[in-house]
Amino acid sequence: MTTDCHRSILMWSTCLRDNPSSHEKTHDEGVLRTMAAPTSTATTPTARLPFGKLVAWAGAGLSAAANFIILGYTAIYCTDTLGLSPAIVGALLLVANLCNGVFGLVAAFIVDRSPETRWGKARPYEFAVLGIWLATWLLFSTPSSFGETGRIIWVFATFISIQAVFDTLLRANDNLYLARAFYGRRVYAKVTTRSGIITSLGAIAVTVTLPMVLNAAGKSPEGWSFAVLCFAVPLAAIGMSRFLFVKEVHLTADAGAPPVTIRDIMTALRGNVWIFAIAALQLVASAINGAGAGAYYFRYIVGNLGMQSIVLGAGLIILPTILLLPVLMKRVAISRIVMFGAISGVIGSVVNAFAGGSIPILIAGGLFTGLALLPVSYLISVIILDLCSYNEWKGNRRLESTIGAIVGIFVKVGAGLAGGFVGLALAVSGYDGTLDAQPPAANATIVALYSWFPAVLFVLIIVIMAIYGRFDRHILPEAQADLEARDEALSATDEVILVPTPPVIVGGPAGVDPLPTLELAELERAAELEERAEDDTRSETPRTDAD
Repeated sequence: MTTDCHRSILMWSTCLRDNPSSHEKTHDEGVLRTMAAPTSTATTPTARLPFGKLVAWAGAGLSAAANFIILGYTAIYCTDTLGLSPAIVGALLLVANLCNGVFGLVAAFIVDRSPETRWGKARPYEFAVLGIWLATWLLFSTPSSFGETGRIIWVFATFISIQAVFDTLLRANDNLYLARAFYGRRVYAKVTTRSGIITSLGAIAVTVTLPMVLNAAGKSPEGWSFAVLCFAVPLAAIGMSRFLFVKEVHLTADAGAPPVTIRDIMTALRGNVWIFAIAALQLVASAINGAGAGAYYFRYIVGNLGMQSIVLGAGLIILPTILLLPVLMKRVAISRIVMFGAISGVIGSVVNAFAGGSIPILIAGGLFTGLALLPVSYLISVIILDLCSYNEWKGNRRLESTIGAIVGIFVKVGAGLAGGFVGLALAVSGYDGTLDAQPPAANATIVALYSWFPAVLFVLIIVIMAIYGRFDRHILPEAQADLEARDEALSATDEVILVPTPPVIVGGPAGVDPLPTLELAELERAAELEERAEDDTRSETPRTDAD
């Protein structure tokens, strides 16, 4: 992996009250807008997060992170264990990821049009976790008795089922699930960052132990199959924790509205060009993560794939910085936070270029690159929901799943392009996976792919965020203020307009409430004021010598 330490961090990456459901609506440019409202047994909107709920949410992230880490070894498994040409492997990953991108929109369309069920709208798609891990084990259990064509078909079929079917459905539901399980922009940031800490603490075990286990397996097909199975079974169970323990308790602004149409999607895309800036950001970020050069670097430049565990484990040092992200969001635009991270990535990549086989220098470079994409990794859901709020402000549908899928398409394309480029570069340099040592040209290519390639991509992120800064520093604050003013106007009106709930509402019967009693906008503002007051109190509390 090009940014091993980042990967280790990324992947490691309220009182209950019975209240009648409240619904209000307004017409903005002919589009029905339904206020987000809880169900009849909803959780009162608050800035506080129950620890148990946070742990359950993090379980899904841990499972996804571990799967991403394991799939990062697909290329070296195919070239060194299956004996496939790196050019063929690169082309295979490129085509598979392009197919994944195409299916991304289909998956989002399916999720956005899904009916309410006894479990909610987004939550049922969590069953895709089981499919992901079954297909992952099958991928790394390619029958050695197959000929080259059979091995290629097997790898392609299993890889595309993971990425284009199961993972795509899971990603398509993620933003909608977040919006229905929690309430408010700052709460979203807390969920993604604090659950990221829990995810990281669990996934660090995977990032540290996996290289050692795979190094022990060597190039044995049976060894790789058994190793992946040992990770797949427990991580599949952990991945279902979000489905089991986190319910959908809020209706988003699109709840009760007609099903999403192609016209809704095209209207939102034409009116929100900033979606493509974030899509470009994710394309470049996924290319950095998806290059897969780290495994090659440690096997052939360092001389021991197991030593990758030390560099990955060192990433634990920067883990607490995740907690700073919500604090920084109060004072600095997300675009600036991402830019600062990319600058750190450039520094770390240059350090790696001159590290050779030195583990201390690789650790130093890894710490810089580890910081680089943390903002993108843990704030992307907040960024996507900001884009959804902009859609709402413009009078269009929010389309949480659709926008997430559009961005997800570019994630897959970026990973595919990076994988294809790495495979082509290795093939041109004379790389041969059956050899224990590579020729000088191949070694030089591996070093460049591990260092200079991501350095160039980090520079591109800086440029993209400089452009996006116009939106989140100038346009977004205006949109948020206007939406807040609309909510205040709606809460002040004496007229109550009944809006029927969807056919099935999780936690209570379907129907309407003629006397809405829960004003979410006011409660969220009150919760934020309460939290700020607590922060001020803590900062003003005198510290004793014992402290």
